[in-house]
Amino acid sequence: MGGIVFLVPVLTVISIYCLTAGRWDVLIPLGVALALGALGIVDDLRTLVGKTRSAGLSPAFKWVVEIVVSVVAAYAIQLSGRGLVHVPFFGLIPLPWWGYIVFAAFVLVATTSSVAITDGLDSLAATTCSLAFLAFWVIATTRGDVTTASLCATLVGGILAYLWFNAFPAQMWMGDAGSLPLGGLLGVIALLLGEPFLLIPAGIVFVANALADIAQVLSMKIRGRRILRYAPLHHHFERVGWKETWVVQRFWIAGAVGAIVAILASQQ
Repeated sequence: MGGIVFLVPVLTVISIYCLTAGRWDVLIPLGVALALGALGIVDDLRTLVGKTRSAGLSPAFKWVVEIVVSVVAAYAIQLSGRGLVHVPFFGLIPLPWWGYIVFAAFVLVATTSSVAITDGLDSLAATTCSLAFLAFWVIATTRGDVTTASLCATLVGGILAYLWFNAFPAQMWMGDAGSLPLGGLLGVIALLLGEPFLLIPAGIVFVANALADIAQVLSMKIRGRRILRYAPLHHHFERVGWKETWVVQRFWIAGAVGAIVAILASQQ
């Protein structure tokens, strides 16, 4: 439940800063973070205390909550007038209101789940998330989006403070209390900027982990055997002989390159 360490101060600071300045659009990411943070806290608590210790919430229940939160957030973004989808090198894609809600909800669920499965090695999820938020911070700043830029900046600062204790060997772990709201915030920020497709390079590590999980499941169902030693992808590399610190540092490099690509692609 180490995610509480950065989630509470970040949401407190950004609420005071934006709401006192009348920037009400920050309520959308705040609502998503609070809802997914509460879900993660309950899930983490069930793994730590009580008779159901180590079980956690059922995957089906978590999926339902994530979908509901994502649909509500997508609808709120659409109502706010920021329901735009830009594809680098191609321009804006016109979507009907219902089409945008379906697309945006999918983006939010996919991003939330991808970040959650990346939280498996010391400092991996925190560093790759901070790089992605840094990319969107730069993009939001260049476009004059003060609210989104402030949120990204505050998130980067909060995550860096948490990393002091999460660096290998970790003294604390974020758990779902941190990974779920981080994934939701990353998705919401990309949607508010109208740049959901920039999540692919900026969150390249999350995309790779999600695709590896999907490929593993499909291979087991279709071929009856694994395509990877283990999934998600970071555990596969551990099984083939890479040390944990090697995996994390090389994934950092991939995340940094992806962040640079996202910043460059945002200009197209």
